[in-house]
Amino acid sequence: MGFFFNNTGSWILHAHLFIGDTYECSECHREYGMQTRRCPGCHAEMTGDKYSPDWIDDMIVLDAILDEDEDDDDDW
Repeated sequence: MGFFFNNTGSWILHAHLFIGDTYECSECHREYGMQTRRCPGCHAEMTGDKYSPDWIDDMIVLDAILDEDEDDDDDW
């Protein structure tokens, strides 16, 4: 006797700047390195996908690290 899974979900693509993209199941919120027809964790059937540009957050952190004070221009 097989199992019948009736839940559906979608993959949420988390695009990163410095690491590989990950795909999060909208139902169980587990993350995987690739999309499949069903979530390996909760077995939800994937009916679509969404985009979450996490690389923007990565750029904000990088910008804060590399940002110089404007007052330092007076040293020249």
